[in-house]
Amino acid sequence: MDGPKDVNKTTENLLPPWLSPRPKSSQTGTPFKDRADPSDQTLKDSDLAMASKLNQPWIPPDRVATLVQLEPALLIAVLALGSWLVYRFALRSLNPDRHRSLRAQFTSLSLHLAVFTGAFSSYAAWLGQTDPLTDPTPRLLTYLGLITLIWGALVFVKTARILLSEYLFYKHMREGVPLLLINLFTLLFSLIVSGWLTSEIFAIKVGSILATSAALSLVIGLAAQDTLGNLFAGIALQIDKPYNIGDWIEVHNGPQKWGGKVMEISWRATVLLGWSEEFLTIPNRVVAMSQVSNFSHGTLPISRSVIFRLPHWAPAEDVRNALLRAAKRIKGITSDPAPSVLTIETGESWIPYKLVYSLNDFGTQYTIADQMVQAGMDELRASGLELATPQIQVNQKA
Repeated sequence: MDGPKDVNKTTENLLPPWLSPRPKSSQTGTPFKDRADPSDQTLKDSDLAMASKLNQPWIPPDRVATLVQLEPALLIAVLALGSWLVYRFALRSLNPDRHRSLRAQFTSLSLHLAVFTGAFSSYAAWLGQTDPLTDPTPRLLTYLGLITLIWGALVFVKTARILLSEYLFYKHMREGVPLLLINLFTLLFSLIVSGWLTSEIFAIKVGSILATSAALSLVIGLAAQDTLGNLFAGIALQIDKPYNIGDWIEVHNGPQKWGGKVMEISWRATVLLGWSEEFLTIPNRVVAMSQVSNFSHGTLPISRSVIFRLPHWAPAEDVRNALLRAAKRIKGITSDPAPSVLTIETGESWIPYKLVYSLNDFGTQYTIADQMVQAGMDELRASGLELATPQIQVNQKA
C-alpha cells in the first residue's frame, strides 16, 4: 500500500505547475478561495478615493456659512437706508435730471435689496433646521448661500455707487458730474469685492493669478488699445479739466471743427449737443490731441459783432445812435461792457459799421445775432437811413 502512494506523489511533483492538480478543501467538491491580490486592494482604495472626491461639494459649505452672517447683512441694509435718507433730506434742490437719475438707481437698489433679503432669510431659516453634527449640509443650501453672497455684493456695490453720486452732486450743484468718474469707481469697486469673495470662498489667491497673467494682459492690451487709449485720455481730461459738463466748447483738429454744449463725458467719448440739436460723439483720444476753445469759463462775457454797411452820405453819428438804441432793445446783451459801434475801414460803395456787443450765454449767440440784425435795420429805417447797395461805375469810351 505504501509503494503506490509514494509513486503518485513523485509523479505529481514532476508535473509542471499549470498541470498540477489544485488542492481540495476539507469539504468535498469545494475549492479553496484564491488569496487576495494586493493590486486589487489598491484599485479599490483609489476608486473609493475618487468617489469620495466626486461626492465632495465644489463650494465649501463651511466657508459660505462663515460669510453669510447677520451683521454684514444689517450693515448693507443700513447703508442703503442711509443713502436714501441723504437723498431725501440733503439733496432736495437737485435739478430734475439728477432727480430722475437717482430715482432710477434707487428703484434698481430696492429690487436687489428685496432679493437679497429673501435669499438671506431663506438661507438662515434652512440653516437653523440643519444640525451640523449629525446632518451634512445640503448642496442646495450651499448654493442658496452663494446666491445670497452674490446678491449682497451687488447691493453693496450699488449702494456705494449711489453714495458717490450723491457726494458729487452735493459738491457740484451747478456743475455737471462726468459719468466717467462714477463708472470707473463702480468698476474698480466691483473688481475688489469680486476678488475678495473669490478668495474667501474658494481660497484662490487672486494676487498670484494677476502676477502670473502678464502674457494675457499683453494680449488684451494690444486687442483693446483704442478703447484703453480713450479711457486714459478721458481720465487725463478729468484731471486737467479743460471743460465741464454744460460748457460750450469748440474742438479744432486740423481742418475739422466741432462745436456745441458738453452733455456727457464717458469712458470712451465726449458727447456734445450741436447747434442743430444733434449729438456729436467725439472720442476722448481725439479731444486730447486737439485744440479746445472753452466759451463758458465764467469770468468774462463773450464778445460778438454784427456789421452794417451804409452809404457814404449817411451821417456817422446818426448811424451809431441808431445801432446803440437797437442793442439796448435786445435781452441777453450785457451792459458791462456796453455795446459799441466802430468804423474800421471804408469801401468804394459803402462804409462798414461794426456793432460790438457782449453776452453771457454762448448758446444764445445766434439767436441774439438774428434779433440784433432785425432791430438794427428797424432803427436805421426809423432814422431815415438805408443799407448801402453795391455800385458799379461804367465808363463808355468815345
